[in-house]
Amino acid sequence: MSKMPQVLLILCFAGAANALYKQWIPNTNYENKTNWDKGDVPCGSDIVQFSSQRKVSVFVETSHAVQEMMLPMDGEIILNSGAGFYVVAGQDPDCGTGVKTKFKNSEALQWLNPTLWQTAATQNDLLDGNFLFSVHEEMVPCQQDDVVFKALSSFRVDTSSNQNTIPVKSLSVLGKVFESKSEFSEYLSSDSGQLQFHGSSAVTVGNPGCGDPTGCECGNSVNHERICSAVTCGSLSCETPLLPVGHCCEVCGAIVTIHYTDGFNLQNYRERIRHLFLILPQYKSIQLGMSKVLKPQRLMRIIPYGSSPEIQVVILDGETGKLSEALAQDMIQDIKAHGSKLGITGADIQTSSEPGSSAGTVVGAVCGVLLVIALVVIVVVLIRKGVVQMPPLPSMPAMPSLPTLSLFKRNINVDDDLNGAIDRGFDNPMFDKPDMLSNIPGVSSTDSIFMTQTGVHFVNPAYDENETDFTV
Repeated sequence: MSKMPQVLLILCFAGAANALYKQWIPNTNYENKTNWDKGDVPCGSDIVQFSSQRKVSVFVETSHAVQEMMLPMDGEIILNSGAGFYVVAGQDPDCGTGVKTKFKNSEALQWLNPTLWQTAATQNDLLDGNFLFSVHEEMVPCQQDDVVFKALSSFRVDTSSNQNTIPVKSLSVLGKVFESKSEFSEYLSSDSGQLQFHGSSAVTVGNPGCGDPTGCECGNSVNHERICSAVTCGSLSCETPLLPVGHCCEVCGAIVTIHYTDGFNLQNYRERIRHLFLILPQYKSIQLGMSKVLKPQRLMRIIPYGSSPEIQVVILDGETGKLSEALAQDMIQDIKAHGSKLGITGADIQTSSEPGSSAGTVVGAVCGVLLVIALVVIVVVLIRKGVVQMPPLPSMPAMPSLPTLSLFKRNINVDDDLNGAIDRGFDNPMFDKPDMLSNIPGVSSTDSIFMTQTGVHFVNPAYDENETDFTV
């Protein structure tokens, strides 16, 4: 067992523009009854058991009586000032007959589980429990965030992710703030660090805070699937649910998308909305998340062609979204009146109470036609280049009574209808009057067509008096 002096939670992070604090919720404290399989903290008549094969770091805040304790092969018990254990002779009168209670396994607690974090805008909000709502990707610590593990507690967290490292601005463990990459790396290699952090990715500190007043992207989109695997989506009752960028579930509410200039300040605007609207009694139940996101751009809402940074404001009221829509409309009116002074050039609004529009059907039909045309063009090009060959057409069976070409001759005397006023041009002796060939000097019906190794040749007396050969 290790003994350490009492520590206090002192938050001395160097704040940067738009910095947020992400606090880890679970702990492996002895006094936390949810950590025990019997749902209660062991007492003097109980036998306490830690799994011998599991690693654990347990923080003990006060003194406890036990009947017996079985410790793990690899673990630590961190004692607060004045904390410890003592054995009661016989039964503890305040404990009853006693039971055998086991400390629960904490191996499955994931860093990328958004439900295991709390978000606050300031140090005071973090201490007072004034937590912010965020989309799922931003519930997990972002690359410019300050991460807090509570002072009087220990933990065990799996840091596995899709990247080798998980960068954050700073990290606080047992009241000590780490801002230096080398210093925190040294802590991770210690016994406590190896028991508290495990997994395929290493947490690194010292990442720059967000220096852009308009906000910074979180950077967790690369782990979107891992983050969402820990989220369970509930059923919805609104007509047209919305899916915010970075969120795992569709929601009932409203989304305001803000287009901005370099003069926009995200933190100032967040405070403006808070003091103008969120303090009003009618909006007391509102959850509002505001952040910069890279919104995918799609041609005709289907074909992706890039992304653009926007400020996304997600508004939820926990019901059908009517209250969220009202707040969104209030924000739009405020932007119309004061947007130019706030560095806002425009804003769009989406609400879950809007019925489905036929515009989407029309757009889908147009896009379908365009895709078919594009496919036909591609096939034609491939055929001309010889990449794709058309299959041979099946031969038609001979019909005994097919009409001859003579049936398709004109049965109307055009000359008569036009009173002979028609220019026939000239007669082609090869087709119109074959007997004229014998009257042309040097041309005979027997030697005007002949075959060589390069092809079949014929003499066209209508075009070449010098008997120029044409090759077929």
